[in-house]
Amino acid sequence: MKAATFAKQTGVTLTARVLGLVLALLASVVIARTLGPGGTGVYTLATLFPLLIITFANLGIGPATVYYVAQDRYPLPEVLGNNIILSIIVGTIASLIGLVVAVTLHDYLFPTVALPYLLLALLLVPVNLFGQQYISQILLGARRIKEFGAATVLNRLSLLVLVVLLSVTVGLSIGGAIVATFVSSLVMCFVLYPWVRRIAAGVRFRLNARYVRDALTYGLKAHLGNIVGFLNYRVEVFMLGAFLPASAVGFYSVAVLLAEKLWFLSESASTVLFPTVSAEKDEHARKTLTPLVSRSILLITAIGAAALFLLSQWVVVLLFSSEYLPAVHLFRILLPGIVFLSAGRILANDIAGRGKPLLNTYVGAIGIAAQVLLNLAWIPRFGTAGSAWATTISYGATSMVRLWLYMRLSGNSFTTVVVPQTSDWLLYRQLALLAWSKVRGQMGHC
Repeated sequence: MKAATFAKQTGVTLTARVLGLVLALLASVVIARTLGPGGTGVYTLATLFPLLIITFANLGIGPATVYYVAQDRYPLPEVLGNNIILSIIVGTIASLIGLVVAVTLHDYLFPTVALPYLLLALLLVPVNLFGQQYISQILLGARRIKEFGAATVLNRLSLLVLVVLLSVTVGLSIGGAIVATFVSSLVMCFVLYPWVRRIAAGVRFRLNARYVRDALTYGLKAHLGNIVGFLNYRVEVFMLGAFLPASAVGFYSVAVLLAEKLWFLSESASTVLFPTVSAEKDEHARKTLTPLVSRSILLITAIGAAALFLLSQWVVVLLFSSEYLPAVHLFRILLPGIVFLSAGRILANDIAGRGKPLLNTYVGAIGIAAQVLLNLAWIPRFGTAGSAWATTISYGATSMVRLWLYMRLSGNSFTTVVVPQTSDWLLYRQLALLAWSKVRGQMGHC
């Protein structure tokens, strides 16, 4: 795929990501200001619980769907029907597992979260498996980027509307915030299914043993990587919940919320890159595209991080109030790790698109080991700051290992992947002129 076409699809995804980012940030601001640091910490832990269950139970069907749809291996009606059946089976089993875990291990895993909140949050398991894990990935594999982005924006908009309505009517509680999160996911499912069915030109509810076998074969490889990746991103939150009060989790969650917004560009590019690399047959095209994306994302993310480092205190107070000032220091500590991992995420999707998702699993395992060991050593001694440093060091280590693996696979050099090239500036200029000409053309039609 040509760089201009990739940039166009990334631009569409980026627009949806930015809009979704703004909507999600506004919803988080309402929740944080209403619930306070302690309530925000409880809400964060409660909603992370179903994500943990989903991450362990989804079997990697989502990435496998993207991979096989992008390669046009199976008819879309067949993929849709099989994914719906699988989502029902897996969703039911996962919900039951979550129920057992919540009832039996609540005091050990979530000592600061009341059991009713965990049980309420389990409603998210079947709807998220259906909508976000199994169905929406068909859009991504088919490279229907606009529809995929629209579904994400709809989910964020629904959540914002619901939390605002609850805040101004009955008052937003922790339970109300969890219900709003569930309903927004449910709305997404009801809207998403007709879209996907229309794009697939129907649905065939009959299990295809070959598709299920292939999806599980590829999916389980990616599944291990997803589990490792989720734990690498969130294991410190669970550990903070076990060692410190809920308010500490509230401060840390705000810092993470703001820091991870810098990933909006790398997430947009990664979303397009995975199916692109999966479908691409020309190795030269792969070898050229991924480094261009990687070094561009790294540069832009680093510039954004530098700006936010200087503005962080003003941003936190403006959005979340002075009550959340302790989050500023944590946010600044997290920024280097966020920058490192922005390029690492791009390389991970290239590796997965080459059919080697297990390599990402091995890299993620290194990150988890670093996270757990450093958090165990530093949380009791340094509190949330120790956890933030553990996260940054873990992100940096995994990014360097992933870079080394990518260079071995592709034959590209370190400077090609990381350092901006002279040709990049010419391409940026061409893309900017192209975008400006389209804007002028649209203004001329108005």
